[in-house]
Amino acid sequence: MTNYLAIIGDIIQSKQVEDRAQLQDSINRAFETIHNLYPDLIQSKFTLTLGDEFQALLTPSKHIFELLDALEHLIPVPFRFGLGYGTLTTGFDKNVSIGADGPAYWYAREAIDIIHDQNWSGKTKSYIITKDETFDRTMNNLILLSDTLKSEWTDLQEETFEQMLDKNIYTAVFNQKQFAESLGISASSLSKRLNNGNIKIYLHSRNTMGYLLEVFDESTE
Repeated sequence: MTNYLAIIGDIIQSKQVEDRAQLQDSINRAFETIHNLYPDLIQSKFTLTLGDEFQALLTPSKHIFELLDALEHLIPVPFRFGLGYGTLTTGFDKNVSIGADGPAYWYAREAIDIIHDQNWSGKTKSYIITKDETFDRTMNNLILLSDTLKSEWTDLQEETFEQMLDKNIYTAVFNQKQFAESLGISASSLSKRLNNGNIKIYLHSRNTMGYLLEVFDESTE
């Protein structure tokens, strides 16, 4: 049977937002951007479900964590999410992620419940569950380590990372001189931002996680 990666997301403190309709409109626009950027990864489109929650069904891929970082960049409020890898016991609608069920969604729900209760003082907002506990332990440790790095970024370091996303840079090895020129800063200034924020280490770990997920998926076929 085919394995999928289900995502259940939960907008943090959304009830405190004054204009909920505007927030939902912003989130839906972010979803459309993600659908256009990563069409090969989308099995069932990101869909707002209970107002504060959203879900989607994705193809397990080395680009998953790039997609999630892009989504976090586009959505104007913080959110947590659970990832569940497994099969489905039902069919699914490609355009709306509502009504599908099976282990992938059960694991995603369990994962987001865990991250509700254990988020390491807010340092991490994501968790993954599959049928392999050893794989899960490895992945979740890497998620925690990379999220901890990200939680310590200054506003300038976070802005630099978002500018990298805008330029489709999601690798630790890239043309830093060219990127610095596009920002109107010196290569040494860019290098300082990257080093002080451990941004390249963050990207290396996220790409490693994506690679491990893709290899794991191939091994279960």
